[in-house]
Amino acid sequence: MANHEPSTGLANALTDWCRLLAREGVHVNRTWLSVLATLRAGPRRVGDLAACEFVSQPGMTMLVSRLEEEGWVERRPDESDGRVVNVAITPAGRKMLQSAIDARNEVVHRRVERLGPKDTRALESAVATLRKLLD
Repeated sequence: MANHEPSTGLANALTDWCRLLAREGVHVNRTWLSVLATLRAGPRRVGDLAACEFVSQPGMTMLVSRLEEEGWVERRPDESDGRVVNVAITPAGRKMLQSAIDARNEVVHRRVERLGPKDTRALESAVATLRKLLD
């Protein structure tokens, strides 16, 4: 049987980091943040957002309605097909998303600044390796 300890350890550490960020930094639903982050690249159909987030289309419709109530997204007719409605992030949504990103970065910064030089270099190397795993 193959040794999966490095991958299991990484998965567990990432889960723990997500919990830490939710507890100490970002106090907004992670799915909401993910949708807003997706919409930064441009308007999307509800069905496309549902597929990106692995939720049902009715579930995404409800989520979009809640984001719309917050003033963070708006529905717009598609420029090329008036029958289609796209969801777009609003300036208020961009501001909220940036605030969440800033809060996340501050939580991570406070933790990283506790490290000594050796651990900081190891972390920099680990980040580079994690980036390779994303490719």
